Amino acid sequence: MLPRLRAELQWRGALSEDGALLFDPLTGREFALSRAQAVLLRTFAEQGDVGRTAAIGGEILDLDVEPEMVETLLVAFAELALLAEPDADREHLRERQRLARRRHFEDVRADKLRALLPRLRELPYYARTLPTDDDSPLTNLPVLGKSAVRAHLDEFLPASLPDEVRWMSTSGTTGERQQVVRSLVDWEASQPWTWGLNRTIQAALGERYCRLTTPFCNGNECHLRGASRAERTQGRRRSLESGLDIASFPPSRIEQMATELREHEPAYVLADPSYLAMFADQALRLGLRLPRPRFVLTAYELCSALHRRILERAFECPVFDAYGATEYGAVAVQCEAGRYHVNPECFILELAEDTEADEARELLVTTLDKQVMPLLRYATGDLARPGGAPCSCAWSETDTLASLEGRAVDSVRSTDGRRLTAGAIDRAVASAARGIVSYCLVQRGEASYRLEVLPAEDFVENSLPAVVEALRAVLGPGAQLRADRRRELLPASSGKFRLAYAEPRAR
Repeated sequence: MLPRLRAELQWRGALSEDGALLFDPLTGREFALSRAQAVLLRTFAEQGDVGRTAAIGGEILDLDVEPEMVETLLVAFAELALLAEPDADREHLRERQRLARRRHFEDVRADKLRALLPRLRELPYYARTLPTDDDSPLTNLPVLGKSAVRAHLDEFLPASLPDEVRWMSTSGTTGERQQVVRSLVDWEASQPWTWGLNRTIQAALGERYCRLTTPFCNGNECHLRGASRAERTQGRRRSLESGLDIASFPPSRIEQMATELREHEPAYVLADPSYLAMFADQALRLGLRLPRPRFVLTAYELCSALHRRILERAFECPVFDAYGATEYGAVAVQCEAGRYHVNPECFILELAEDTEADEARELLVTTLDKQVMPLLRYATGDLARPGGAPCSCAWSETDTLASLEGRAVDSVRSTDGRRLTAGAIDRAVASAARGIVSYCLVQRGEASYRLEVLPAEDFVENSLPAVVEALRAVLGPGAQLRADRRRELLPASSGKFRLAYAEPRAR
């Protein structure tokens, strides 16, 4: 007798014309089945015989179902470890399913890449730079730099643009601002996929949320200072008033922001971590009541461990971080276990080769579903460390990142010439810091550094020497480090804050 479906599998809801969901509690994954697949599997679970399943299932579906169709379906489900295997332990089944799902997504990405290359050659830039062989490995294809996009923007665009597009600009924190075109269709195709990698986030999509980010143009909004509450509320989203001097906002503005947050009753808050942490610290100082959202989602710039601590304390909820950019949207998001998971179907994310001795690598992004301004091996300028063993969450088959390390240009050098990413600096500061909202480490010479610290509501004066010692340990022997308290920190001209960087003369 053929093996049946594993007994612990659960059908979610009633069978409909759209099909049904099959849930595997062992791995936490749901499988969306067509109506025909669901009928045949349910019938097989009852009958345990291929021939009877084909006959009975065919009557229910009013189709001619051959036994071979049932057998093909069962083979696919056996590969996913959804059929009972008496001698298999739980870890074996979990790993079987993970590998089968990983092969599936690898095949999907390979098929999409093959279809993408001929379409890219229809654009003038790629027609000039891509080889004619569609079977070339991705790693043999040229890397696309930001300077090329700036210099040849018109060559990345089709002869005619669809109606639903937005002209946008990158922030330009560490270089020139770059103009890009975003298709709303492209955006809506990839973003839900990414947010679905975290079920807590996925469950809140479509509900009210508040957003706080830089006061300059980003996305589709410009400077919001002076805009009324109604003007800053669009459907389920309310954008909070922002400003470069957010660390020194008067109490009246902090109270207004807290009131707007409470009144909107957001399911979540989407924010630049620096801005939200500075607001949250002042709200704590004033004893203001803040809403209790399901989570805070940080994006736009590197989230410091110090930012995360304050946000978790102020909002009493988990904080998840996302990685993306104006050019391509959200590529990866932290799961509930804290690992960054890469959208497995819409992007290919590579970690470029690097001559540095640390684990950080530059991220190269290929967009597989983008119809307007697609990007092939786009050099982001962002650094990350690869994930190690498979994650413990339901999306264990996806490519993962252990951490984001910040922009390459935000790295500093130790006294012996080693690269220290902004992420490495943050780990050193966070290991010793107590009561600090944010900071900025500036390298001014080969062995000269300045640390500017923004104290938090619970700042402890004697904690600063411990931070200095922790930094000196990673900066190397002979590091001359001066630490100063600041009443406020100011962002770069883009409106974004930098946790670390080297002045030009220090490079």
